[in-house]
Amino acid sequence: MFNKFTVAILLVFSLLIVVFKPLDRTPLEGSRYYYNSLENVDKIRDDIVNILEGDTIKVGWAKKSLIPTKQVPLAGYGARKGANFEGIDDTVFVKAVVFDNEITKAAYVSMDLLIVPPNLDHEKILDQLSFEVDNLYLTASHTHSSIGGYLEGLAGKIFGGEYSENILEFITNKTILALEEAYYNKEKSKIGYGRIYASNFVTNRLVGDSIGTYDPFIRLIKINTESGKNAAIFSYAAHATCYGHKQRDLSGDYPGTLTSMLEMTREIDFAVYGAGAVGSMSPRTKSVEGEKRVKEISYGLFEKIYEGFRIMGAKYETKLISKKIDIELREESFRVTKNIIVRPWIFKLLVGESPKYLSILRVGDNLMVSTPCDFSGELIVPIEKSISNNQLNLIINSFNGGYIGYITEDKWYDREDINQYETYTMNWHGPYNGVFFTRLIKKIIEINEIF
Repeated sequence: MFNKFTVAILLVFSLLIVVFKPLDRTPLEGSRYYYNSLENVDKIRDDIVNILEGDTIKVGWAKKSLIPTKQVPLAGYGARKGANFEGIDDTVFVKAVVFDNEITKAAYVSMDLLIVPPNLDHEKILDQLSFEVDNLYLTASHTHSSIGGYLEGLAGKIFGGEYSENILEFITNKTILALEEAYYNKEKSKIGYGRIYASNFVTNRLVGDSIGTYDPFIRLIKINTESGKNAAIFSYAAHATCYGHKQRDLSGDYPGTLTSMLEMTREIDFAVYGAGAVGSMSPRTKSVEGEKRVKEISYGLFEKIYEGFRIMGAKYETKLISKKIDIELREESFRVTKNIIVRPWIFKLLVGESPKYLSILRVGDNLMVSTPCDFSGELIVPIEKSISNNQLNLIINSFNGGYIGYITEDKWYDREDINQYETYTMNWHGPYNGVFFTRLIKKIIEINEIF
């Protein structure tokens, strides 16, 4: 007969089995999810190869304020403990740019939020414009000082305050209004692209610049309408974390200040920023935190974008492609040691489930790919080097409406002598994801080089 000590041991052992399990380290080539995802990417090949070139692309744009009428939580830092905003430093927006070549319609939408809400109702947003879900390309500025309250689950509450359906509905309705206005303001437009070197304002926060790399480029799409209006869509890799957790006023951080500065010039009527490969990347400034840091990086990047925009060329384009590609991943979980994880059912209980997909938007020879994560800037160079025809221009964005944590360079996954926030705390889908996403995006590039 079991004594009490034996029973206690059995209960503890059983509890450990229920809560924890070994980390799955099956190589990509031995994983079904890897091949399923590659097959899903390959399914767009026929759509792209056989697509008809339409009429000259028309472009329209609009923005709507995301400042609520009452106080709501801020999103961005767990250290804020769900605090409401107390004032407004600058307006945060949802911005929409609509493209139409009479065959395909597509919408680029960037939100001045920490991330695009994973529970956003895409079909509701597009219903009144008769767009398909494939036609919605989403990203966010990743400001850590905007409204929260739209993230479900315990983790969502920690980083974004108490969840409220009213806040999610508010974001949804503002997005619809921006899209409708952009759609009905479309004009035939010339479109150009530029890549501007801006290494002074970004650094590797994961392992430092001495052993790590960073993505130093501003990537910019220029739009000139027939009526003489101009717009800029751009990305950059530095995290929008100039304001720390003590910030209590709403702000778009440096992307908000920078886009406002650009819109005050004669040359640019509308500017929209979408977070680039911000994983592992931090703003590089002399100022440590706050308004001085925002101004330093904003003024520095403004000079580069303004001068680059002025000399960039643009031409009429007819190619327009917009696709959403479902992907699969290794089971989600929190890693508690190098080889032990919390079971996925507990992860889902705490965080919830998120859609998993890649979004692509091609305008002329400008190919945009939006990822469901903080995508690391360390992964960009090898991906760009895979472009073989010297025609495609690539922009990779983070935060496409799904959220799966951080995707980082695989060689750091098991390192214990680095800041492990990205590789342990926020790495939710096991090893080899740097290579996994790199291969998926390279395949997207390969398919687009045919057309």
